Amino acid sequence: MKKCLIIAAAALWLVGSPASAQDTKPFSHLSIGVGVGTTGIDLQVATPINDYIGVRAGYSFIPKIKPSFDVDIDSDEDFLRKEDGSGYYDKAEIEANLNMGDFKLLADIYPTKKTQFHFTAGFFVGKSKLASATTTNHFLNKTYWGNSGPELGTALNTYTVVSDAEGHVNLDLKVNSFKPYIGIGFGRPVPSKRLNVSFDFGVQFWGKPALWTNIDDNDGTEFRKVERDRILNTQDYCDDIRDGLEIMEKVVVYPVLTVRLNGRIF
Repeated sequence: MKKCLIIAAAALWLVGSPASAQDTKPFSHLSIGVGVGTTGIDLQVATPINDYIGVRAGYSFIPKIKPSFDVDIDSDEDFLRKEDGSGYYDKAEIEANLNMGDFKLLADIYPTKKTQFHFTAGFFVGKSKLASATTTNHFLNKTYWGNSGPELGTALNTYTVVSDAEGHVNLDLKVNSFKPYIGIGFGRPVPSKRLNVSFDFGVQFWGKPALWTNIDDNDGTEFRKVERDRILNTQDYCDDIRDGLEIMEKVVVYPVLTVRLNGRIF
């Protein structure tokens, strides 16, 4: 992470360095670009510093969508017991809400005066809450609504997910709000003519993702990060949560692939 910050800082420092005797003068041109890719819809403005360095600023976002899915639960824990005594709830219906949106500041460095290929460094900064989700069906015994829920810990080391007053469990997926970026690309964001198409491929370093929910332990109830090493319950659903968190925490970078149409204003 420190190396990425140093690279990004050095690239942005170069943007402010005086231009040598080149044909292109600082801020002599301006373009706007509209792109699509793994960060969603991408809007930006770009300007050259000289023939070897350019700078871009913009905003990318994924339009609000709410995917739904089901999670099967195979357990005979009391919190899943049906009120009529006919068995146990065995499915949680979940509605998710994607929340991706970031401002960006990037510097492009070109190896030669005429090349379209470039290296890029900079950062994205925006929302730390990447997504949220809530259960939409009543899968908990009603006596647990608002005061308890799935037990992830043990009798001695309680670590309980607490539902809201309507029996729903709320979750947030969070990453770092500041995300250093390094990448490569092809095509100059400021076209030599009126229009062109450019491509970017790189990675955001967004840190270790974390799952947050309302947790009750020996210190009280609070909306906090779920700690994998505190999930001590041996039920199958706890094994699934623990394994899922282990996989998720390894995804410390996010791939950025964007194709963009650029138009030069002047």
